[in-house]
Amino acid sequence: MARIALDAFGSDHAPDEETKGALLFVERTRHTVILVGDEKKLNPLIPKGTERVEIYHAPEEFGMAQKPTEILKSPKTSMAVSAQLVKDKKADGFVSAGNTGAILVLGTFKIGRIDGIERPAIATVIPSQIGGTILIDSGANVSLKPQNYVQLAHMGMAYAKGILKRKNPKCGLLNVGTEAEKGNETVKEAYELLKAKLGNSFAGNVEGRDVCWGNVDVVVCDGFSGNIVLKTVEGVGIYVSNALKDSVKRSNIFQKLGALMMKGTFNSFKDRFDYRRYGGAFLLGVKGAVVKAHGSSDALAIFNALRVAAEGVENGVLALTSEEA
Repeated sequence: MARIALDAFGSDHAPDEETKGALLFVERTRHTVILVGDEKKLNPLIPKGTERVEIYHAPEEFGMAQKPTEILKSPKTSMAVSAQLVKDKKADGFVSAGNTGAILVLGTFKIGRIDGIERPAIATVIPSQIGGTILIDSGANVSLKPQNYVQLAHMGMAYAKGILKRKNPKCGLLNVGTEAEKGNETVKEAYELLKAKLGNSFAGNVEGRDVCWGNVDVVVCDGFSGNIVLKTVEGVGIYVSNALKDSVKRSNIFQKLGALMMKGTFNSFKDRFDYRRYGGAFLLGVKGAVVKAHGSSDALAIFNALRVAAEGVENGVLALTSEEA
């Protein structure tokens, strides 16, 4: 069974939602959670007799507005201590809803990169018609060298095999068009390398709309473009949900009755764009299961982030990544 350290003071609603998510996790799984943070604040939140929830004291917190590299000078923060537990083999991975840049720094320099991996990257599952498409990189590396795209592709396909259970995942390169000659010089060179290294697993260039269409299992791109795609998808999901609610409010009584009958369908649609159910973003390429949860995570989002981290451990995502590298 996996042991996952949870930064209990990372989210906007810490530590209440982290604690609730941890309790839900041990209730529904057989894994162990190590709650990391101020024990005086955490102890009252854990019912006596609760099994597989441990508390590891960390007296300080790391803020969202702090410079990411400062985390290396803040060893007593809940986030840094969580990473240290992984480095010391006392935990298999860690989850945090805190500062994304700091998580990347800890993963790269504290836990360490997997041999052969030059650039760890964030993999996010985007809602799509095939049940989810992996977008990598979605925010770790603003720019990439052509050869980095190949490593991202291998890591993304390892994640697709380990977590999404895709037997023969296909990978596409995010571009402004599907033609091979499209894009800047870096992307053009990356296209040729991916074609040579991935063979039939490379589906060529894909456009932004293909991420949600699900034409491929993995979409590779630099972190600048990926983060824009990620935030756009999140924004569209919120907009569509709010637009539907607004349309129902403005409709007549017969239309409202029809909407009531369609409530289950609307809820199902909303769930497909609910970030809480996708479990956060996996930092691939480091020697531990590191998962970044959304800053506004509630208990359900924390539960699913812990679930993804544990599945990464159980399904050997790190080993698969090492093999692909």
